[in-house]
Amino acid sequence: MQRIFILWCLVMLGATAGFSQDGYQPAYPLEIGIQIGTTQFLGDLGGVGGAGITTDLSTGVQTAQTGLGQPFIIDTDFSSIRPTLGVFARYNIGGHFAARLDLNYLQLRGDDKEAGLGGFSATAPTANFNAAWYRYYRNLSFRSHVFDASIAAEIIPYNFELSGGYKNYSVISPYVFIGIGMFAFNPEALYEGRWVELKPLRTEGQGIVDGRPEYDLIQLSIPMGLGVKWSYNDTWALALEVNHRTTFTDYIDDVSFDYVEDESVFDQNMDPGTAALAKALSRRSVEIDPTGVNSQVTAPGVKRGNPKKNDSYYTVSIRFSFYIDTDNLGGGRRYGCPVW
Repeated sequence: MQRIFILWCLVMLGATAGFSQDGYQPAYPLEIGIQIGTTQFLGDLGGVGGAGITTDLSTGVQTAQTGLGQPFIIDTDFSSIRPTLGVFARYNIGGHFAARLDLNYLQLRGDDKEAGLGGFSATAPTANFNAAWYRYYRNLSFRSHVFDASIAAEIIPYNFELSGGYKNYSVISPYVFIGIGMFAFNPEALYEGRWVELKPLRTEGQGIVDGRPEYDLIQLSIPMGLGVKWSYNDTWALALEVNHRTTFTDYIDDVSFDYVEDESVFDQNMDPGTAALAKALSRRSVEIDPTGVNSQVTAPGVKRGNPKKNDSYYTVSIRFSFYIDTDNLGGGRRYGCPVW
């Protein structure tokens, strides 16, 4: 799905290269504004997706559940939706192109307890380890405050004018965009009533186990998406937008690889208190299965995350902006746009 979406954006970039600059153009090229909306994390923790079956070996009862790890928006976990807030500047280049700068604050969250449809048991003998049950039993969670900045190119295929005359008119402009950005994050987990930073704990042996380098808390991203903008009387504009960020890291949630094969590596590289905390937060299934009925699922060396798929996130936002008359010019420039 992500690949199809990227390809579609690139096709739109190529198709609009031949657009004429005739037709509607904003009176003032510069806009500044704010946006507010929601954000959703897409990664190793939490999530929803395809169907699966969990079998209780003690009773033989099979339960339909929801699987995990579906691509793009289909993996939306509504219980993990969090807010986003930002500011932006937009420079209109004629009627069909624009360049933009976005600065945002957002929150990301993922929780294995909310995976699938629920109703799981951690201590009942369980067959097949359906993806949703697996995440439930893994019992990991995180939150992160994120600051991201990006520049992007917008493509406006067509501008639909809704009324005639010089004043009191409005224009509907669907658009797509793609760009490049940077974001800063810092995953934390709630443990015994307090939030604990996860990166210093090296929960998968990052930096202390061969072949597992530490990850950086500042990463690149590719924002891409689509929206529809309503411009009123060359004065202000309102837009609804979906913005998906493809990233180049799998550690937004501090989960990517396997469980550490030898937990003594924590004791050898950390003070006793930090080592104990690292072991507790690297394997949290013991909190819901203290007797270890299904402990083989999270045993040393077993898969903890999926390093083949990087994390991503997307926002759905409402954007409100004002046109800025940088040259103190009055009136708009309108060029024969069809009236609808």
